[in-house]
Amino acid sequence: MKIVGYLKKFLPRFDAFQISAVVFFTVLNIVFLAIASQKNGFSITDSDVFFYFTVKILFDAAFLLFSILILKAVFRIAFFSALFVTANATLAISDILLYYFGNTLVERSHFALITPYSVTSFVPWYGFAAIFTFLAAIFVVSFIFIRKIPKEDLFKKSVFWLVICILLNLLNVSGVFNKKDERFDKVITGFRNAQIYYVSQNQWLDFMTDVIFPSLGDRFRILSPVTEKFVGDYRLFSYDFTVTNDLTPYEKTIKQLGLNIGENDAEPHTGGGYSRIIYIFTESLSLAALPCYNDKINGSYAGRFFCRDDIKARTFTNLTTSGTPTLQGLTVIFNSHPNYNIQEPTGHRNSLPKILKKHGYKPVFIRSASKFFANENLVFQNMGFSEIIGREDFFADEGLKKYIYGWGLEDRILYDQVVDYIKKNKNEKLFVSILGTDTHPPAGQMKYRYLDYPKPPEIRNISDKAAKLWLTSVDRMDFDIAAFIEKLDEEGLFDDSTLIVVSADHSCPLNNVTAKIPGHPRNNLAKIPLIFLSKRPLPKTDFSIPASQPDIAPTIIHLAGIGKPAGWWGESLFAKEKKKITVGYDKKFLYFYDGKTTKTVNTENPADASEEALLEVFNTVFTERKP
Repeated sequence: MKIVGYLKKFLPRFDAFQISAVVFFTVLNIVFLAIASQKNGFSITDSDVFFYFTVKILFDAAFLLFSILILKAVFRIAFFSALFVTANATLAISDILLYYFGNTLVERSHFALITPYSVTSFVPWYGFAAIFTFLAAIFVVSFIFIRKIPKEDLFKKSVFWLVICILLNLLNVSGVFNKKDERFDKVITGFRNAQIYYVSQNQWLDFMTDVIFPSLGDRFRILSPVTEKFVGDYRLFSYDFTVTNDLTPYEKTIKQLGLNIGENDAEPHTGGGYSRIIYIFTESLSLAALPCYNDKINGSYAGRFFCRDDIKARTFTNLTTSGTPTLQGLTVIFNSHPNYNIQEPTGHRNSLPKILKKHGYKPVFIRSASKFFANENLVFQNMGFSEIIGREDFFADEGLKKYIYGWGLEDRILYDQVVDYIKKNKNEKLFVSILGTDTHPPAGQMKYRYLDYPKPPEIRNISDKAAKLWLTSVDRMDFDIAAFIEKLDEEGLFDDSTLIVVSADHSCPLNNVTAKIPGHPRNNLAKIPLIFLSKRPLPKTDFSIPASQPDIAPTIIHLAGIGKPAGWWGESLFAKEKKKITVGYDKKFLYFYDGKTTKTVNTENPADASEEALLEVFNTVFTERKP
């Protein structure tokens, strides 16, 4: 009985204000978590998501009550407690707005998103007035009611809530509920849990570790057992960049370099107006991995698509990689800008999916690997894709589970799923990007458990087993792409209103396998194939013109009859007089070819004023002038 009496004395008593405050902040939490779940692709039915979200709600409530009581106990007045409640509401509302309009995971801090441009773009003046009035009301109401909280035993009552906070935090960081999910491998689990963990942090403590004491925040994130170390490091990188709609200070450099920024030399393609654009990305396919473009390979394969005479006649054979690996390569392609590091922090202002969406297309990204890999579920959404479909979505189909292993869903089955998706949405304007993984280095898909393929090619001058396996996966990828396009045609989905694009995400990087392939480049920015297929005649062009990945998006919108944004570096490959410019960025070095010579610039240590001027353009995102 004495214990019960002591507990009754120790336990804090709830009054109407404390209950109302907990309910109010719980509602804000639920709104925030619902938005974050939608943005990140979480499901509350997943046990780990449910657990961490529940712990967040309980922790935030306990931390709120602890803070109110301890501040009242220390200062003996209500002002500081009311100020904390108001500041906490400000942070909670900020998180809701920032996640609604974007996503903060890959930022150094969500405060990096609060700039005069972003704030004034999303919130009008009367919106600010309403927000400040609301916060002022919270302060006044909090002040009035906190004054009424009795001053007796405030320290004891606050200690109770502090103990609850400590216990919940220990449970949170323990990772005890991170159970193995067969939808994800270890790497994907790390990325996904990093997102769940970041969303589940208390907004006030996150503010302290991100802004007030950033070094402490870095150490905490990296050592957290919930995430892999490299995942914790992912959002710690920062880059200097400029966003502007004024090209004037850069015009001299742009002209000297012969860049196409601010220009649109391609005349509108009268045969455009495609209602369906299908972009097939092959994983890590160098042009020199195909025997029809590398005479040092003593063997014949990839003859069903890439090395067919009619396809060779439509292949751009002098297009180089500008960014690697996959996310970097795709970022360059979709943003037509060689600096892939500054696109996510600046919001992908000029991304191809966003431009196509403005013209009525639904941009969809369908891949065989997990959409959580490298936080690409967030990046591709920020890039403008309306829907992202990956390994975990296919895993929900019992009939597909057996085809999911290694990197994900086998490419042939992936293409079948894409056909089904296009059939279901054939009346919509679609931009469908497809990324398989069967050719992922170093050896590609080594075993196909349930699929039959023609006999592996005989390559007489390569004895290395891994090199043969990878080239065999290239041959089988070639087989699958040919079958995919044939099936689209049979289903009536490759018609006059359809444009098909085929390229690699990047060339196969230098590794122990490519080093054993005769004639394969010994660098990361090698040539890749690029093919445009249409039932309509395409403009005549020189398929050997020097080009690079930033030229791909301008070519697509040229053929679609859409104007090129001023901020794009590239130029349509079907322009009447394309400039012979290529650009690449790898391991802090920028490579710039102007049609005559190649300039190599150390981005961290420019040699002279001309290189500094080039880097200023390289680190700038140009947007459209407002009318």
